[in-house]
Order: sequence, then structure tokens, then C-alpha cells
Amino acid sequence: MSIQPVRISHRKEVVPDKITSTGRVRLEKGSLKEFIAESDAESLVSIVFAFESPIHFSSFEFQACAGEELFFPNIFRFEISHDGEVWEPILQEHGLSKLGKKEFSACFGLIRSSYIKLLLKIEQKNSSGNYKVSLQDFKILISGISNILVSSENDRYWVKENLIDERQDYGWSSKEKDTPSEEYFLMDFGSVNRIEEIRLLSRDHFDVNFPSVLQVYYSEDDLSWYQLFEETAFLSEKASWYRWRFLPTNMRFIKIVCRNEKANASKNYVVQILEFEAFASADMLDLSRRKNIAETPPYSSIIRPGLVRLAVDGEDKDGVAVQGSDRRLREASSEFKGIVELAVDGEDKAGVVVQGNDSRLKIATENSYGLARLAKNAEARGGLVVQSDDERLKNATESYPGIVELAENGETRPGVVVQGNDKRLKRANTQEYGLTILAEAGDNTPGKVVTGDDPRLKKATTETEGILRFAKNGEDSPLIAVQGNDKRLKAATTELPGIVELAHSGEKKAGVVVQGDDERLRNATEEHTGIMQFAKHSAKMPEKAVQADDPRLYDSREAKEHKHNYAPISHDYNTHTGLIRLTGESSSAFKNIVAPPQNHSVIYGKNTAQNGSGVLGVGEESGVVGFAEMYGLSGYSSGGKDESAGMAGFSRKGYGGFFTSTRNYAVYASGKGSEERQIPGSGKALLADGESLFHGTVRFVEKKGNDCIARYFRVQKSDVIAYGDLIVISEKEGRVARSKNAYSTKVIGVSVESASLEFGEHPADDSYVLVALYGYVMMHVDASEGAIVPGDLLVSGLTGGHAVKADSKRLQAGALIGKALAECRRDRALIPALLTL
Repeated sequence: MSIQPVRISHRKEVVPDKITSTGRVRLEKGSLKEFIAESDAESLVSIVFAFESPIHFSSFEFQACAGEELFFPNIFRFEISHDGEVWEPILQEHGLSKLGKKEFSACFGLIRSSYIKLLLKIEQKNSSGNYKVSLQDFKILISGISNILVSSENDRYWVKENLIDERQDYGWSSKEKDTPSEEYFLMDFGSVNRIEEIRLLSRDHFDVNFPSVLQVYYSEDDLSWYQLFEETAFLSEKASWYRWRFLPTNMRFIKIVCRNEKANASKNYVVQILEFEAFASADMLDLSRRKNIAETPPYSSIIRPGLVRLAVDGEDKDGVAVQGSDRRLREASSEFKGIVELAVDGEDKAGVVVQGNDSRLKIATENSYGLARLAKNAEARGGLVVQSDDERLKNATESYPGIVELAENGETRPGVVVQGNDKRLKRANTQEYGLTILAEAGDNTPGKVVTGDDPRLKKATTETEGILRFAKNGEDSPLIAVQGNDKRLKAATTELPGIVELAHSGEKKAGVVVQGDDERLRNATEEHTGIMQFAKHSAKMPEKAVQADDPRLYDSREAKEHKHNYAPISHDYNTHTGLIRLTGESSSAFKNIVAPPQNHSVIYGKNTAQNGSGVLGVGEESGVVGFAEMYGLSGYSSGGKDESAGMAGFSRKGYGGFFTSTRNYAVYASGKGSEERQIPGSGKALLADGESLFHGTVRFVEKKGNDCIARYFRVQKSDVIAYGDLIVISEKEGRVARSKNAYSTKVIGVSVESASLEFGEHPADDSYVLVALYGYVMMHVDASEGAIVPGDLLVSGLTGGHAVKADSKRLQAGALIGKALAECRRDRALIPALLTL
């Protein structure tokens, strides 16, 4: 009975027909929802999943029970069987709890079986002293495609996820272009499978847009790629499935490069595919036991591959096996390379290996070099090594130096070292020096040190000095200190002075201080004087102040009626004095950027001269002031000249414009336009031509998850770059490419769709990529070098454009690219990271 290939492109749960266990299980729609097992000693428990007929699967998943993470399995094994009696181990885990994991998932090649067993070890005690293990949400799956990469997407309806959603209303579509161009989509199955068939579904529409040219490639590691088949000038009908079958081939990645050479009804070129399916064969080991199923692979040669293709002598191409006769494996000599080339005696050429008999490795002497040459006794010539018996290394004395020369007692000659018994280091007294000489009591000779019993250090009194002498009460002699109880420091009154003497109310005596209740400080009136006295209304009295409501401060002239039509009458502004105040009602609809109508404003000024203005305001502080609930001042321009502006400000010495707000931002520059005034925006908010200076915080907000600094670079023609890829300097001058080497020191940043701060001009064509140089970005990562958690250091990996967790032992200067800000515990993902190149 032949076994049909199984669809592995779509995720699918396989539900067992029967579950048996040595613990407690809770099922939900046939699936294992919860499992708990307890024991009074460390032991093994198992769960057996049975199926009425053989099934296919490629993944296991389960999680820790909520609140019971302590009892998550640490050691367990999966086994399969075809009869339920003989079991074959397929997957085993040890020390899972040390990684801090609260869930488990495994993805592998497609397997066929009738029974699956999960064997677990109970080794963790609970609060009751029993051993316990628990898990929940156990699933047996066909894992499906884990990741899809595409060259482009047309809009939010035709996206890459539609290729495996099993719906036939929308699929994947490339961007529409005016010329035929290559597009691609790349599928990652998460593990290597023996794939033997792929299928594509065309669109049910008169514009089928199915590719007319296809090249299909495959890879096991995303490094070495091989072509599977090719279609040229392919004809397709609408709503049709097309399949391609081939010998079962080990692959994890499938990449379909396609092109549509027929324009659609809109005269554009686009590729559209509704669905993708892939089918694989089950475990090879099981099938190989059947007769006439598997053939012996052919012998390998340099022309035709068997299990591998043999390399030509000296060939260094990826994916070929070096033969034992290759010249690079022969013994090295000084004339020919093997693995390396040996150096001739004394040869210092780069890239050659020094031999053991090289003269530079011989023992060094005073007359000939080895790795160095030894110096003769006391020889001070450069480039020589001092020997251990050199006289300069002997013990130093007073008469002969070693490393140094010792000084005699009291000797002050330069270049000699003072000895510990030198008299200058003894204790000082008043007769002889130690490090210092002590002063006699009261002695003020310079260079001597005062001792603690010196009388000048005793407490001061009013009679005798210490450091100083205290003054007697009221004493005003020079060079004496006033005491805290001195009468001059007591509180002042009008009768007796303290520090000052207080004045009586109204007293004008010199040297006395006016008090707060002095009558001269009271409020002034017309009858009583304060600081001054007010004059009565209209009274002409000397030394009295006129009050603010005095009738002499009013303009008593009657206001005369003043009417004339200002528009047609021309006269100098000096012919009118006083103020003009206008109040009226005038309004009309005024939207978009057009000349305002006359009845839109109470004041309307129009100047038909070439260089004049409609309204002019000149003032000492402000020329023109506008006040309103919405816009205090509005300006419009028809844009007739390159430097035209709705409002302009110029200044000889000050600022061209000054803006402030008591509650919000002082300036709002919008590229969106004004919906209320029906004025569309250009999308461009601010142009600063010249030096700009900021005092305070400058904040850039990027809504697409890339708060970074970036610059545009030209991409080399053969490379395809997606957002989140690591970018390196290309060998071609001035171009960049996607990273492909581990721990590369050529990484300059990450490809991003947009950035908070961009340097350089925005390019007009799509041969450039925006590269983040520093900041918060979304980055492609690969967990193949170890699970990535927040804070891990990141370097470039072998997977194109992806970063991996750094190994501190392999890390070198220039290879570090940043730190992870989220986790990726398996496979690949796009996560936020801090780029710190």
C-alpha cells in the first residue's frame, strides 16, 4: 500500500483517539488539557497517545500549569511505536528548569506513527512532601510554515500571510510596477523535511496576474542554495491549482523567484498568488524498510553529486567536499603551501609559518640574537635584555649604586635615596631638627613649629591674650574681640541704644532708626501727612501730591463726530492726531488659499503698487497685534515665487519672529493642512536653512517603532533587503548589503522603514535603503546560537540579515551591534533592540 505525501505547509493539530496515563488527565474535545501526577518517591510516569490508524506529525507543545511553574517537567523523553509494544526514542530533554522555561515546543522532520509516549521523571517535592509533576495544553501538531519573507506587498489586503490562510478571496500580491521586475517569497518550515511536491493557486479574475517565469530554490540552512526547477513562459488559467512534483528532497527553506511579463488592465506589472501548499514524505528510516522504496544514492564525483559533490583540486566553493588528494592537504614546505607555507630561516614575510629550526628561536647570548640579544654587564644600549647578574641589579650601598645609591646621614646630594636611620627622620625638639624644629614658648621665629603647650594657645580673657583678647563690656579698643554679653549687642530702645538707637515717632535726630509705627509711615490723606500729603482736587498747593481722580487729569474736550470714506481719500497720517477705534460687523466665507473678500473684515486694505503692503502697523513695542479665540493672526500666500510665505518676519538685530503660549507649544508647524479651512497639506512641516539652536529638550516621536538616527545608503544590485535586516559595508565602494557572516565587524546598522532623525537627502529611486545607525529599532534575530532574552548582547549571525546572541569568548572589537529588548527563545523573530554601534 503506497503512502501519500502529507501537507506540511499549514499548521494542524492531531487529536488522539485514546489517551492512557499513570497520572490524572483532563481532556477537552479529545486534546490533553491538563496532566498531574504525584508520588511519595522519585519515579517515572507516562502518557500514551493512541491512534486508530497511523498519523503524521512534526511538532510537540505544552505549558506549565498556572501557579505550578515549580512542577514543570525537567527531564522527559518522547517515544513512538507502530504496535504499542516496541518503542523508539525520538526526543529527550534534560535540565529544562535551569533555563527558566515555562513552556516547551519542539519542531522536527515529519514522522509517521500509531502510538506516541511522553515519559516524565517526577523529582520536585510539593508542600505536602510528595513528589509532583504537572503540565497543560499538550498538543501534537504538523507545525506548518513558521515564517514568510516577501520582496514586497501591494496593500493591507494582499499580504504574505494570505498564502497559507486557506481562503480564496485574497492572497499575496507584489507592488504594481510600470516594468516587469523580479519578486520573491521565501518559506521557512522550521525544520528539515523530505518535501516532494508544491502547489500554487491562481486568482479567479480576468486579470490572473500569475507569474509567467518561476525559479524555485531550496536550502537546508539558508546559506547554501540550490535550484529545484524552473518555468519559463508559463501559461496559466484563472482559479486553477498548479503542482510540481520531484524526488523527495531534504529542505527547510523554499524560495520562489517569479516575474510576470504580461501587463494587467491598468498597464502595470504585478505578481498575484492566492495559496501555497507543500507536501512531504514521512520518516525515511521507516520507508527504507519497505521493498523497492528507497534507492542507493549514486557515487559522488567532481561533476555529479551523490550525497555530496566532490571539490576539484583547490576549489573553495560552498557546498562541495574536499578530496583527500587535494593539494591543500599535502605536507607544507618552504617552497609549496600545504595547509600553510613554511618560512625560510629568518624570513619575515606575512602569511608564512616559522619553523622550529629557525635561527630566531635559538638561545640568545651577548654576541648573537635568539628571540632577543643579552646585554653585557652594565651595557645600556637599546634593544638588549638585561641579565640577572648585571651589577645594576645588586644591593645598593652608600658608596656604590645598585638600582639606586643610598645617601649618607644628612646628605642632600641629588640622585641619592635617604635611609631609614637618617637624622632628619628623628623626632624634632627645640634644639635640633627632625623633619622640623620646635619653637620655644612664645617664640615667633619663622620656620619653627608651635607646640601644644605654647601660652598663645591658652583660653583668652579680658585681661590676658590667648589667640586673641576679649574686650570688656563697652570697650572699643582695637584688636580685641567683642563678647556675646556686651551691652552694645542688647535690644535697642528709644532710651538706650543697642546696636542702634530707636527714634521716637516723628523724631528727626541724626543716628536714630525710624520704627515701623512711626507716624510718618502711615497712609497719606488730604488732612494728614504720611510719607507725603495729598492735595485737594484742583488745589494748587506746593509739596502736595495730585490724586489720580483729580479732574485736572481728564481731557475735558468733547468728542466730535469724524466721518469720511478712507479708501478714496489720500492724505498724510500726520494730518490726523488722536486714536481711531472701529467697531462693526462684517463677515463672509473665506476658505482655501485665495484673496480674501472685502467684507471678510472690519478693516480692509488693498495696495495695487508692486512693492507695497495692504496694512502697515508701526509702534514702539508692537507693530500689529491680533487677538481671537482661534487664530490671532493669519497669513496666506498664492506661492507665485520660490520664497513666497504666508507670513514673514525680518529683523536687523533681534529675532525675525517671536512666538509664545501660556499653555501649549509656541509654534505648531503642520504638514497636514487645515481641514476647517479646506487647505490641504504637503506633508512637509518645517524647513530650517542655516544654523539652528535649541535650548531645552528636543523630542522626536516615530510612530512605527524605530526611534533612531538613520541615513540612506545605496544597495548593491544583487541583494534583497527587508526591514529589520543587519546591513554591512559592501566590497563595492559606496554600497551596502545584507550581512551574511558571523561576528562581522563590517556591520553599520539595521534597515528600517522610517526613523526619528534622518541624515542626508531622501533619494528619488528605490535603489537606496534607510539604515539606522543608532537607537531603538526592530531587528531580525535568530535563536540558533542560544535563546535570546532582554539585555543579551547581539552580533551578526550566519543567517542572512539576522543577529544572534553573542558568545563572550568569540567577541572581538567592532563586532558588537547592540542589546536585545525582547526575547526570542527559538527559531527567528523580529524584536525591538537597542542599536549601539
